[in-house]
Amino acid sequence: MTHSHNPHREHNSSDSFFDPWLSDIPLVNSPSNIIATIPGTLGYYPQESVLLIGLVPDEDHPHTPVLGPVLRADLVHAHHIRETIVTHLNGACLMYFAVIVTRIPDSDSARTAIEELDSLQCAGGHPLINVCWHVSEIAQGTPYRMIFGPEVDPDCSEWERGIVGSVIASPAMQAMRDNGTLPALTREDTFAFFDCVNDCCTNQKVVKKTQALTAAARKESDELCRKLDRCEPGAADVVRAAASALRNVKPLPLVGDDAHPTLEEVFTDESELRALIVSLNRAPLRDCLIGQAIDHPETAATALITVARNFRGVIRANALSLWALVAISRGLSSWASTALTCAQEEMPQHSMSAICLQVMATGQQQQLVTTILDGCEVACAALLAREGEGEQAA
Repeated sequence: MTHSHNPHREHNSSDSFFDPWLSDIPLVNSPSNIIATIPGTLGYYPQESVLLIGLVPDEDHPHTPVLGPVLRADLVHAHHIRETIVTHLNGACLMYFAVIVTRIPDSDSARTAIEELDSLQCAGGHPLINVCWHVSEIAQGTPYRMIFGPEVDPDCSEWERGIVGSVIASPAMQAMRDNGTLPALTREDTFAFFDCVNDCCTNQKVVKKTQALTAAARKESDELCRKLDRCEPGAADVVRAAASALRNVKPLPLVGDDAHPTLEEVFTDESELRALIVSLNRAPLRDCLIGQAIDHPETAATALITVARNFRGVIRANALSLWALVAISRGLSSWASTALTCAQEEMPQHSMSAICLQVMATGQQQQLVTTILDGCEVACAALLAREGEGEQAA
């Protein structure tokens, strides 16, 4: 891939523990198929990793478990699994399966991870991990074997050993197939999709232009919010122009496309681009764009990812967060999680991305979109009402 290298992320990924993702797919009937769901769930093929798969009750059939949260960590971070289960899952799962992906199962890190998983117990003293398998890589036809778990009935030998089923045919791949993409080869590739191109831009003219746009947008957004406080007009027109920017660009594939067009190539109307980055500077303006982004996912995603790749700070964090909501609405929760994580890297204090990640970790991503859309309607109504009050007073 042709993305820029981000040394800051490389450092962070070695310090982070578990990435939470949600599968949202039915329970499949064998380890062969369970393991095959992992790339579609994560959005990439994990390597040298520990994966924890939680089973949760089916909403329509409470006594039937379905695949729920999937947690992934670097192999060397398996010792943080107990803390992560408490933090992210909080007793939501009926049971857990584990998968260790490594080409060197006898390495010290692999043995330590296995011992850690096998030693975990729930409150009643029973093993927390019901069964754990090893696989060298997740690809169709790759052998897997049970590392520990219950005694296997001879008629169910596939639970002890077998080969991984079709990744492409997995139900977890449905959303990716619908959006014309496949899992990335590595975790780093999914993050690289969101990299800021200005980090490696050598064209000083381009860098200076984005810096000037950023400064002007900050100044204008502050002034618009002051006008809103005084019930003076102006903000609604800017939001309308920003919404036009989300609708009027030529759409690119939502994910999986290596093309990185410039701002000029994507936004033919610079006034709409300015309105968009002004609106992405402040939450009251940003929130009014969410409905438009969800209603026009292909064009909005193109506009938002282009802005996110070319700007820093709150503009980038908000663009990534809105892009994530579009991705969730299209069934691409794993890519949404990556975008939100990048937003947190950009601004650790960014509340919208932090809240979205917390909600997604509990499996409520669709409810998240619905709730935020309701809030968007309230924000738009409030903005129009405040401008209307000012016009009436005049």
